[in-house]
Amino acid sequence: MKISINGKECDYGGAPVLGELLRFFGIDPARVAVERNGEIVSRNALESRPVEAGDSLEIIRFVGGG
Repeated sequence: MKISINGKECDYGGAPVLGELLRFFGIDPARVAVERNGEIVSRNALESRPVEAGDSLEIIRFVGGG
């Protein structure tokens, strides 16, 4: 299926929930915020929220510094 991640179109044929998609791309779900089709997805919903063809995802990583 084709989805958009941070404005870049990609093919994804993995597990159909956001948490698995994040792990597929090597992203720790506990360290990011995810917006799906304009709506922020709560961290608790990442393991149940589906990934569907045509979805537009924005993934924002938390960065620390000093």
